[in-house]
Amino acid sequence: MLTLQTNRLLLRPLKPSDVEAFFAMNNNPNVNAYLRNPITTLQEAEKYVQKIINEYMQNGIGRYAVILKENNRLIGFSGLKFRATEENGFSNFYDLGYRFAEEYWRKGFATEAAKAWLEYGFNEMNLSVIHACAVTDNVGSNAVLQKLGFELTNPYYVNNEPHNWYTLKN
Repeated sequence: MLTLQTNRLLLRPLKPSDVEAFFAMNNNPNVNAYLRNPITTLQEAEKYVQKIINEYMQNGIGRYAVILKENNRLIGFSGLKFRATEENGFSNFYDLGYRFAEEYWRKGFATEAAKAWLEYGFNEMNLSVIHACAVTDNVGSNAVLQKLGFELTNPYYVNNEPHNWYTLKN
């Protein structure tokens, strides 16, 4: 399967052996603050990792483990995901997403991983557009998307919570 590398990061498919590190990353109220479905148990982490693995099989792409090269530690996930179901009036699109353990916030890792995915999406997958969304109050995530050049298209609501919808065209 595909792997990508940046100066500091290895982006590789998640695997069942990542579940404990994945759960440790998610087992933090600050990480879960803006998630639609927070992961609060090891069993939920197992199901989520398996769901991502299934997405690889079905769509050939999905959220990948972000491994810090210097210590081979899983510090987050990032990637392009094919979304067949409708969100904000769109369906059958690719979106960029990411999540990182709190101790790795504000160190440029989300931006670094996302740049690799955008390059892959536009140059290897030949996508013409990539979407992304963030909870309006999630200042950090919105800042990353804007830094990457995403254009804020419109606000919208999911489960009565305001979100920002972003678009980046090739």
